[in-house]
Amino acid sequence: MENKLNISALKKAAEAFYNVLTFANKVEAKSRDKCEFYEFESARASLIQHFEICYELCWKMMKRFIEMDIGEEADILTRKDLFRVSAQKRLIADFHNWLEFHSARNITSHIYGEDAANDVYQAAKKFADDLQEFVETFRKQYGRLCFCCEQAGT
Repeated sequence: MENKLNISALKKAAEAFYNVLTFANKVEAKSRDKCEFYEFESARASLIQHFEICYELCWKMMKRFIEMDIGEEADILTRKDLFRVSAQKRLIADFHNWLEFHSARNITSHIYGEDAANDVYQAAKKFADDLQEFVETFRKQYGRLCFCCEQAGT
């Protein structure tokens, strides 16, 4: 593995995700009579959007890492196989969670409606721990293979 992976975009996207998650949690903590409808709608839509961005960056980072590790055979891996190999390489801890996140991401691409938005919102909240674990695991275990904004302190 001689190439280096750039994780700076993922780190910045994760930071934005956590900022929005904090906002969403504050909105949810308000009593319904003090929470304006648009506040929850904005928080939910924003978290879903940041979930989409972070999910996409994560699976693409996994794919790049695996391509560096096993070569062109990585191109034929399905998303399920990609997550399985990522779990074997200890990039992710829970293969099944990532399948759930993939399903939630697909919902955002194909279905619109209140129930779908709520389902994806809940998956995005669950994604927070797995995202943090992925970024930290990647940085700690494979830091020698990546470059990021360390000089900027991020």
